[in-house]
Amino acid sequence: MRAEDRQSTLAEWLADEGRIDVITAADRLGVAPETIRRDLRAMERSGRLRRVHGGAVAADSDPIAALGRPDSVDPADQDWAAAVWALLPRSGTVLLGTGEPTLTLAKLIVTEADDLTDLTIVTNSLDAALVLSRAPGLSVYNLGGTVSARTRAQEGDWALAELGRLHTDVSVICPAGVHHDHGLTQQTPAAAAVSEAEVAAGTTVVALAAPESLGGTALVRFASLESVDVLAVAGSVPDRALRPYREGGIKIITPGPRTEQDAAEPDAGAIVGA
Repeated sequence: MRAEDRQSTLAEWLADEGRIDVITAADRLGVAPETIRRDLRAMERSGRLRRVHGGAVAADSDPIAALGRPDSVDPADQDWAAAVWALLPRSGTVLLGTGEPTLTLAKLIVTEADDLTDLTIVTNSLDAALVLSRAPGLSVYNLGGTVSARTRAQEGDWALAELGRLHTDVSVICPAGVHHDHGLTQQTPAAAAVSEAEVAAGTTVVALAAPESLGGTALVRFASLESVDVLAVAGSVPDRALRPYREGGIKIITPGPRTEQDAAEPDAGAIVGA
């Protein structure tokens, strides 16, 4: 029986019976218990159930876990998100900021089949933390602090105090504006203060920018472009819009195939975690 068919059967049993027992399910399907455990891990990552000791129950039996049920990554975001994930280490520490691009990256990480027990991710995003909590083996930490009603990011003195104690291999930030003259900006002083501390915490800094953020500015500047090692653009933009950043020595990730100019540059992955 294919994994898809087993998991469909398990979902039917869960809907009818309210719980799946690993040993019982293995006997009924004629497979090893570890096969059922592997199926349940995959189903938990996709938000279809919640694993408990000895089996699984429906995801909606835990309202907090249900909040973090990850949607599938939009196909339009698959290329750039996979390229960013390929840059990040599978061991060590990563700091993940708040924003739609970083949330998309979190959803992609949850689909990772490799063992992530040696990787720790710290984030000030409540949404990203709930999604990442579904990745087996991954250690996830929230910063704490005042929660923004607008972005559900943790900000304020509490978050800044925790950030001041951190040193991470990579900081992945999500600025509201990225401008070749004015640097990186955020919409509010509180968000800018957190982003500034996130930049300071990372040995390597990766900035994720939505296409509308590139070339734009928000209210508060928090870092210069010299602070950024890699700029990943979560969407298609013309090459002329990227030229000032390339000329500034920043490695660029965009969706789709690499251009001849990209291919002439050193591999951005070589600098992450170096």
